[in-house]
Amino acid sequence: MTKIYTLTLAPSLDSATQTPQIYPEGKLRCSAPVFEPGGGGINVARAITFLGGSATAIFPVGGATGEHLTALLTDEHVPVDTVETHDWTRQNLHVHVNASGEQYRFVMPGAALTKEAVPYAHL
Repeated sequence: MTKIYTLTLAPSLDSATQTPQIYPEGKLRCSAPVFEPGGGGINVARAITFLGGSATAIFPVGGATGEHLTALLTDEHVPVDTVETHDWTRQNLHVHVNASGEQYRFVMPGAALTKEAVPYAHL
């Protein structure tokens, strides 16, 4: 069987929540967040696994968000091969506003990667 590997350079721990309405400067009460693994290659590996195949997701991880991301993928039985970084794995926030039906997506920058930190840089 052919082995499939995906590479995600900017993985993310995606969190989603909802709020009744949005307005400036006030505290917005939100529902409990839902967390999902994110990033292009990770999404491909998840889809292949969901469809009954096997794909190893290769990606950099750091900090508690990286640990959470890896745990979520392990729970979904997605094989992972991670590279430790000094920076925390980014966390994105998606907010659905119930009153308007609008969705706001706050996307953070990915961790800085150096050639020395990535053992796959020669590929």
